[in-house]
Amino acid sequence: MKNLKKVIFIISISLFIVSCSSNDSNTLGCETCSYTIAANETAGTVATSLNGTHETTFSSFNTASPVTDGTKASFTIANNELSVEIEGEACITLKNPIQTSASEVVFKDDCRDNLAYAVSTNQTGDLNEVNLLTLNNTFYGQFKK
Repeated sequence: MKNLKKVIFIISISLFIVSCSSNDSNTLGCETCSYTIAANETAGTVATSLNGTHETTFSSFNTASPVTDGTKASFTIANNELSVEIEGEACITLKNPIQTSASEVVFKDDCRDNLAYAVSTNQTGDLNEVNLLTLNNTFYGQFKK
């Protein structure tokens, strides 16, 4: 009986260690969505000056928006990836942005919410805003500091 308790204890500890380990490099624990860039799109690069976490508030410009006016959100940019944490929603990390202008890249979530986040810089290289759009470019509003 004593040996059985030891075996059960060892198995329990082993299962705990295995279940808590992860090979996902995303430290935020967010679902990850890797967009496949289309032939007519250009791979984007986020300005390194935007790396970090940006606390924002949403301003709605469209009554159909899935995000309401005044909603808080955090956007974390690192390694050309965007982690989106909108108040009351599960977070998501988006990979493979497309370049839409010299000062804007768009991250497309075609995995879960079918939304696009257009991240733009201002003239000094800081975050200007994050526009929220449908994948077909219907404008919902913007997240600003």
